[in-house]
Amino acid sequence: MQRPFLFFCRPGFENDCAAEVQAFANEYNLPGYANTKLNDGYVRFYVLDQTSEEIFFKELDLSELIFARQWFWAKAELTNLDPADRVTPILEAAGQFGLCQNLLVEHLDNDSGRELSKFCKKISTPLTIACEKQGIVQKAKKLKESELQAELQLHILFMANDHCYLGCSLVGKASNLKGGILRLKSPKDAPSRSSLKLDEAIQVLMSKKQSQAIFRLGHTAVDLGAAPGGWTYQLVQRGMQVTAVDNGPMDKKLMATEHVIHLKENALTWLPQKPVQMLVCDMVEKPSLVAQLMTKWLIQAKTEQAIFNLKLPMKKRFQEVSDCIGDMCDQLDEHEINYYWQAKHLYHDREEITVYFRRKMPKLN
Repeated sequence: MQRPFLFFCRPGFENDCAAEVQAFANEYNLPGYANTKLNDGYVRFYVLDQTSEEIFFKELDLSELIFARQWFWAKAELTNLDPADRVTPILEAAGQFGLCQNLLVEHLDNDSGRELSKFCKKISTPLTIACEKQGIVQKAKKLKESELQAELQLHILFMANDHCYLGCSLVGKASNLKGGILRLKSPKDAPSRSSLKLDEAIQVLMSKKQSQAIFRLGHTAVDLGAAPGGWTYQLVQRGMQVTAVDNGPMDKKLMATEHVIHLKENALTWLPQKPVQMLVCDMVEKPSLVAQLMTKWLIQAKTEQAIFNLKLPMKKRFQEVSDCIGDMCDQLDEHEINYYWQAKHLYHDREEITVYFRRKMPKLN
């Protein structure tokens, strides 16, 4: 019986997720193939032998994948579950995985999956209690972190009320959020809903230590293509003094905070006299152009860190992303600049990905 690795993604991006997972497997010379269907919101990836499966499982890390939101190794599939007792067969199947630290009852982010959200919430509590009683899942809330022994996270993915996949991932290498989705509410006073993209990016792509070090009173930031100020809003909320560069108008309430300087300049050519701690950019421009602009700022040490969006083409999106980020890394390497980067197709992104680069900050790894 083949045991697929399941990768959750935004519906419509299955081929991009599959191409990335295939490239990851190729790096380790692991034989495998992807199975996808448009708008399913997930990818099945089959590794062709048991030894390769184990290697693939150990090496997988969600932080290294851009288009995948969540992943787990599906070791069992249950169909025709009895509505009168779904828990018993699930417990029997889950018992084969060993002790797990956490349980995630999940559904896909597609039309049929969203219809299962209420069902998953309802069944999550009895499943968790039953798994804890059977010793399948540790009662993590009652244990100190040093006492947690399990290295696995248990996943139960419902495809329908009577159909689910069961499997596991390594703790810390998959998301601890259901479906890998960080759901945020748009602040009432935010100038635009794009504000959520930067909020999610900061929480997903940066550690708490990195955030605390960069977002503080007295630190400065630049927002290129800022109007009307959705991303500037998030920086101001975190205590930063922001220079917003855009020929368009900025939100009046945001300007009234006196934490924003609005410059009606060309965001593609303007540079600050003094370096800033953070650069953000959500301009609707070719991804290669934005990548080159971010590279210039990093090479010239005009910013310590940068968070930016790359708007993607309709086809070969994974290839475009690889080319843009690859060119950035090549140029930074040529200038012998130490850096860290991570990119993700975030839940609040649409036809874009969000990228984070950090320059010369080894103490915050």
